[in-house]
Amino acid sequence: MIADLLNQHPKILAECAIAERLRRNPAVTLHPTLYNTPLIYGPEAAKEAMIALYQEYIDVAEQHGLPLLLTAPTWRLDPIRVKEAGVPETINQDAVAFLTGLRGKLSPPAYTYTSTATSTPILVGALVGPQNDCYRPELAPSAEAAEAFHRIQITQLAASGADFLLAQTLPSVAEAFGIARAMAPTETEYIISFCCGTDGRVLDGSWLPDAMARIDQDLQCTRPPIGYFVNCSHPKFLLAAYEPGDLDRLIGIQANASSKDVTKLDGATKTESDPISQWTEDMHRLHLEHSVPILGGCCGTSLEHMLHLAGEASNPPA
Repeated sequence: MIADLLNQHPKILAECAIAERLRRNPAVTLHPTLYNTPLIYGPEAAKEAMIALYQEYIDVAEQHGLPLLLTAPTWRLDPIRVKEAGVPETINQDAVAFLTGLRGKLSPPAYTYTSTATSTPILVGALVGPQNDCYRPELAPSAEAAEAFHRIQITQLAASGADFLLAQTLPSVAEAFGIARAMAPTETEYIISFCCGTDGRVLDGSWLPDAMARIDQDLQCTRPPIGYFVNCSHPKFLLAAYEPGDLDRLIGIQANASSKDVTKLDGATKTESDPISQWTEDMHRLHLEHSVPILGGCCGTSLEHMLHLAGEASNPPA
């Protein structure tokens, strides 16, 4: 699905912030460990607030005729956290069904991708997050431990009907190895997304091109990722660190609105954001100079950021 989209569409949108925007909404209370996921069950007002954010991004994609990647809120739904939270054991499958159901309420019939679809498609993916703190690579598990820890959730998500799997905000290449090894045997396309610092390196210090190449080589006899993302990082970090051609396996970025060090943004009491015009310019440079087709947002981004991405994507400067 994503492979076909990449072949047919030079520019693709990915959602901007969901959980972060809900966290700033005084009418919404997030779960202490599962964040916005339990809102799929209610209370109704909070559930509707979350639906409204997805709907905003869907509307932008539809208005600009651009494909859109959405992800179900399954970021931290490993069996241990699910059991401790006392939520239904089916919450991974329920979260994917929640979002595919929302997509299904749209009037155009071809939002689920087919190679002959005439409408711009919307794909629904499922998230997998790191086992521990996404900004502290020293706490990340080994590849072997990560594969064992994440396998149950990955198996559930692969069977849920999600169009793709996205392992997001990974601070360590070792954990990314383990997750990729657990995702490779599934029949679902998958993406590995790293969290990078101001130097453009994965937070464990790995040079991003090396990290992607090492995982590709490790999975060459099974099934490597369809590509790689960077998220929870600012585009200028990559622009400053890499030359065109260095990031040929990078297919997407979901960027922070702020160019501050991500480890200093964690726990901020207010939304941090650089001027949106500069953010958009940097995103578009990454798209043009490094051929990164999928553009979306992470912490601090909003509907306005999505609108700017869509406008730039539809009307690139000469």
